[in-house]
Amino acid sequence: MSEVLAKLWGRLPFTRVIPSIEQYSSTKNEVSSLVVRGTSERFFNRELSDLLFIERVMEESSNLLHPLFERVRFLAISSSVLDQFYAVRVAKLRRSAARRDGYVTPDGLTAIQQLMVVTEKANDLMQVQQESWRHLQSELGEHKIRFPQIEELDQADVVWLSNFFKSHFLHVLTPFTIDEEHPFPFISSGGLCAILEFGEGFVLLPLPSNLSRFIAVPGEEHRYVTAESLIQFFWQELVPGETLRSFGFFQILRDNDLAKEERNDDLRAIVESGLRMRQKANVIKLRVSETMTDQAIRFVARQLGLLSSEEILFLDNQNERMTASEFIVPTDLVGLSDISEVLDDLDGKVSGYVFPHFKSRYPEQLLASDNDCFAAISAGDMIVHWPYESFDSVIRFIQQAAEDPDVVSIKQTLYRTSDESPIVEALILAARKGKTVLTVIELEARDNEASNIELAKRLEMAGVQIIYGIVGLKIHCKATLVVRMEDGEAITYTHLGTGNYHPSNAKTYTDVSFFTRDDVIGHDTHLLFNYLTSERMGEPEKLIIAPYFLRDKLGELISNEIDHARGGRPGYICIKVNSLTDIGIIEQLYEASEAGVEIDLVIRRHCVLRPGVPGMSSRIRVKSIVGRFLEHSRIYMFGGGQPVSAETAVVYFGSADLMERNLDERAELLVPVENSRVKSAIVDGILHANIKDTIQSWILDSENNYERTHLEDGFCSQSFFMDADNPASLGGFKFVSTRAPVSNESSQ
Repeated sequence: MSEVLAKLWGRLPFTRVIPSIEQYSSTKNEVSSLVVRGTSERFFNRELSDLLFIERVMEESSNLLHPLFERVRFLAISSSVLDQFYAVRVAKLRRSAARRDGYVTPDGLTAIQQLMVVTEKANDLMQVQQESWRHLQSELGEHKIRFPQIEELDQADVVWLSNFFKSHFLHVLTPFTIDEEHPFPFISSGGLCAILEFGEGFVLLPLPSNLSRFIAVPGEEHRYVTAESLIQFFWQELVPGETLRSFGFFQILRDNDLAKEERNDDLRAIVESGLRMRQKANVIKLRVSETMTDQAIRFVARQLGLLSSEEILFLDNQNERMTASEFIVPTDLVGLSDISEVLDDLDGKVSGYVFPHFKSRYPEQLLASDNDCFAAISAGDMIVHWPYESFDSVIRFIQQAAEDPDVVSIKQTLYRTSDESPIVEALILAARKGKTVLTVIELEARDNEASNIELAKRLEMAGVQIIYGIVGLKIHCKATLVVRMEDGEAITYTHLGTGNYHPSNAKTYTDVSFFTRDDVIGHDTHLLFNYLTSERMGEPEKLIIAPYFLRDKLGELISNEIDHARGGRPGYICIKVNSLTDIGIIEQLYEASEAGVEIDLVIRRHCVLRPGVPGMSSRIRVKSIVGRFLEHSRIYMFGGGQPVSAETAVVYFGSADLMERNLDERAELLVPVENSRVKSAIVDGILHANIKDTIQSWILDSENNYERTHLEDGFCSQSFFMDADNPASLGGFKFVSTRAPVSNESSQ
């Protein structure tokens, strides 16, 4: 079965090309004519680039180097990310199309033209996901993990399921008859619902989110029955005395935009109101089971407002149109992302099908200081590379600050954190001990709005000063400032990073975490917090803070490399970020390329820059790394007119991606790296390993194709850092790019 699946994806040999949208699948003449315009001479389409990232994640479900359960998990993740894409990006396109605002993307498409191309591509992706799931089911079956129909089970199993249904489902499910007196029930975004068709009409059975989607049937094998199969088999327990004509199952996705009432000056009230409005936002996507009849589909679509009487949702000035049917997709397993439930249930029951256990190392600098954070930081700047080195170092820093009687204040930004975060507990403890504690909480962190509101209320009750930031400006920077009295002097200890203060994410996201007692950085961080609390920005000396200084400074750094190249000196840029979509920055990189600057870009997700085009971007190379851990760190390196080395390079890290929103619409920061050991860790360690990777890398070409590089004796950056002998904080080797000018001392 593994060989069959490998051949399905062209995994033998280990090189695969994900085709551009021009080559992908469109059979409609009108879509095909738009597709060529979707990849302009200078830029790729942002939405298509996002879908290609989702496709790369999905591809990991067929990567035979991964254990079976991890491949299933990659498939579930790809489904979840595609849902998010619909709820955020497609929803935004639909709003724009409905307004007919005339906006045209840099690649030349209107909103409705993007909708046509993107919907076609996304629908194809969903079908491939379903096909991949069917093949993975077969592989799971070979290992005695099955998903049988109830009709295939013996009588004893059916009796057990009947009892389970009565004890877990019967009194939780509510049947809704839909007629003039009984309106269509509310179904939340992502919600699942069964629909039963009888002679007199339809009955709906919304599935509560706290019910299991997959039910484990006792026995020697691991067998799972879906909730919809259970409802279909025992429906008469809920609606007795009827004759069932058809049974179906559907899922809806709603617009995830946070609609806000801008006239309200209370940011928390604005967000709370927006959350209430979001619950009943427009339906963006309707997924239906293949068992649903056309009549049932049309009934649900009309009730949800997805079908108008004309069945045409959008019509633009060029008479290009989209029908509602293009937002309705039949599928085998509705809610594919729920398969992660099965993996959670199997955890501890079977072994050998997941990644080998990995335990993060504790930073050497802290161990050498007997776990005293202040002593360790006083000994020198310290970098921690999550998840290879432990997030516990950050927790320890906040906890020690809370307990230390010499600490007088703690200030911290919180964008995302966990429900039971030890950092939050430490902040509460510090406030109760009488320290000044200020927390800047971003209420508009997507999908964390409600939890962040509750977190803010809890911290406020404990005496923590809460700031919600600035209306219209998202607080995305990651910063903690601790002030400690030492010999009568106030000393600042600062933590800055690329990742959130989220213990769970720190186990699966790769991020850079930095500790320092540099008084200038401490003062600059103080200016940052003053800006967030008063909206008055001083001029920092070292930190680069958005939205005031970041765009101009990046432009200056790129221009410096252009000047070096034109002056006959080496010019080099290496950038590792999640996304590159800002047109201004891209145009500067194009200029740098043709001035002679060699450029390596490691872009995990969106990239609308078109690399490798003669006369425009001939010296630009773009790759994406997708692996066990989610690449999340943002690092910027500039050669400085010298052969590339950690000693002479200009290096920054921070929270900002190269997107317009990060540069102009968010509070972000970049941190200069001056400590030679920390700089070596970033340049010779992290950046070098990312450039060198040939196992989990995808190379982007000038036609928007991603080609997988997979050499049998290749190098995997993530495996390298998991090795106990290769902590990022110790560097690793000397930086060598494929074509960057390097110093004579550099070697692999």
